Amino acid sequence: MLRRSLLLLSAAALAAGTFSAVRPAQAAWPERTITIVCASGAGGAVDVTTRIITDHMAKTLGQNIVVQNEPGAGGTLAIGQVAKAQPDGYTLLTIGPTVGTIKELYPNATVDPVRDLQPVTIVGQTPMVLVVNKEVPVTDYKSFLAYAKAHPGELTFASNGRGSAGHLAGSLFKKMANVDLRYIPYRSTPQATTDLLGGRVSMIWLSSLGNLGTSGEVRPIAVSITGERWKPFPNLPTFDEMGLKDYEATTWVSLHAPKGTPAEVVEKLTTAMNAALADPDVQRRFDQIGIVKPRATGPVFLTKYLHDEIEKWGDILRTTKDTD
Repeated sequence: MLRRSLLLLSAAALAAGTFSAVRPAQAAWPERTITIVCASGAGGAVDVTTRIITDHMAKTLGQNIVVQNEPGAGGTLAIGQVAKAQPDGYTLLTIGPTVGTIKELYPNATVDPVRDLQPVTIVGQTPMVLVVNKEVPVTDYKSFLAYAKAHPGELTFASNGRGSAGHLAGSLFKKMANVDLRYIPYRSTPQATTDLLGGRVSMIWLSSLGNLGTSGEVRPIAVSITGERWKPFPNLPTFDEMGLKDYEATTWVSLHAPKGTPAEVVEKLTTAMNAALADPDVQRRFDQIGIVKPRATGPVFLTKYLHDEIEKWGDILRTTKDTD
């Protein structure tokens, strides 16, 4: 009997030792390299924002962070890859505003952002400038709006594909301003911009103008953010201040994990993100390319924000019929 009792005590001690060995390993996350699947091509607003932030987050978390670009299919490819990953915090997703349009634009998609992802935090947002071809007989927002209303269906706007920020900005403008514009999707922003310069499309919403702004071939009209003016274009008015109240369409970037990721991992990621956003060097790099820090961070805010975006863009895209 005594021997049996000793054996039971030894087994219990071994089990306790096993649990105590497991718990520190969980608490020590991260213990290896983290991969962030970026639902954007290299050099795009989502990609650039991701890389600025991850440089700092890697230092805070004490592990390397690898960014893997997985563009295409409105973000569904990237979401699918992350959704199938282990919910252990080592495979994450950054994605732009397409995350809020998948239900409407890709009704047959096998992925569902709400079902498959755990929201972590918003990373940042980049406003856009509406630019029109120089042959469009307008000089400012007032004359542009008047011309668009007087010539329904004549003007066209382009973007780098369905669900992109430029697509959503144009569709939102159509609804809020009550104008009839025709949407023309392209495979990439450079292709759309080439046709803008060639006069084959009338306008485009862009997050960066580069040499376009000084080319003399286009006219900047307004900026797609509410509140104060955008730092890269301090002399250009916002749609909001020109009378289109509350008009805002940006390339907002968010960070997600697979559904089921432990709450403590999500908390550590949010803390690392907040540390990055508070860093002066990150802010300087954001300012250089026009990224605006989010109004709030964390999973609770992002969950509500995503819900609101899904509702907002579903209504916009259905009523403007810009889903084809």
